[in-house]
Amino acid sequence: MAQESKQSKRLTMVEIAKEAGVSTTTVSKVLNQLPGVGAQTRARIQRLIEQNDYVQNHAARHLRKGQSGSIDLVIMRLEGGYDLGIMHGVQDALEESGHRLTVFATHENEDTERLWLRRLLDRSTDGVLLLLPYERVGIPNALMEQNIPFVAIGDRNEPTTTFPTIGSTIWLGGYTATEHLISLGHRRIGIITGPLHLTTSRARLAGYREALERAGIGIDPALICEGNYLLGDGIKQTFTLLNQPDPPTAIFTGNDAQAAGVYQALYKRNIRIPDDMSVIGFDDVMYTAQMAPPLTTIHQPLIEMGRMATGMLLRLIAGLPLDSNHVELSTSLVVRESCAAPRTHPLSTT
Repeated sequence: MAQESKQSKRLTMVEIAKEAGVSTTTVSKVLNQLPGVGAQTRARIQRLIEQNDYVQNHAARHLRKGQSGSIDLVIMRLEGGYDLGIMHGVQDALEESGHRLTVFATHENEDTERLWLRRLLDRSTDGVLLLLPYERVGIPNALMEQNIPFVAIGDRNEPTTTFPTIGSTIWLGGYTATEHLISLGHRRIGIITGPLHLTTSRARLAGYREALERAGIGIDPALICEGNYLLGDGIKQTFTLLNQPDPPTAIFTGNDAQAAGVYQALYKRNIRIPDDMSVIGFDDVMYTAQMAPPLTTIHQPLIEMGRMATGMLLRLIAGLPLDSNHVELSTSLVVRESCAAPRTHPLSTT
């Protein structure tokens, strides 16, 4: 009976936030030992937590059992060099930590994302690496509510995120790719984006637009095709661009898988790279140097992103503060053989 009485007096995170006169995000920062909370506010929240015997479910499991030795990596799909590059970095960072890595792919299905989250909350994990658009089903809020340390990789809705994130200079990558094509003499540059509900897809497109505007080149909406980062999508959207009355002389893709699709579509139309069409990708995954011709692309430091994200997570698991809550690594242009000056002859697209 005494235990039941004690349980009945526990407050939820929302109630503690209301009692302390702060947001639930502030309470979560205190629970997760994150920076950004004043000393007096932190002390007030900690006092309320102790007075109300507030112990989050996941934290309570860890108090009883100790750390599980497992880290979860949740990704969109188990295909493509982007995810594999990140995973290589994660695995490198975990080699000496003793943690096991559990990988779950959601295939961009919200029901599958919810299923993963329910399963996660029903078992023990030391922390989570998020490599997917996480805001659709409220994953960050659920993880913070359960006091599960996590780091988000790639897409984030800056600057509103209060949890740890790591990414790269996506906007600059989009700008640099487009600027490179402009420097070669291209004026009609097609772009195949990723899904535009993703922050990173919009950042690539914004960089593309900015480069064109600074060069005094008008933006033609017909040259902007929204895609989904898959090879088949690159094929489909390339045919859309080629079927324009005035097709582009160069195509910039949202990732290297789309660029591989562009190669296939151009081959089917007997269009030569780079003589008839220049192609530039994004990510610089492992196979791009072996493509025919080798692909010019924007390098993302994928392995380093995976390593650093894992290092940040391990610090959180150990209860140590982070040097920075948000890390952004540099992208760079890798020039190979898929781009050249625009053709001087009309393009045959049939």
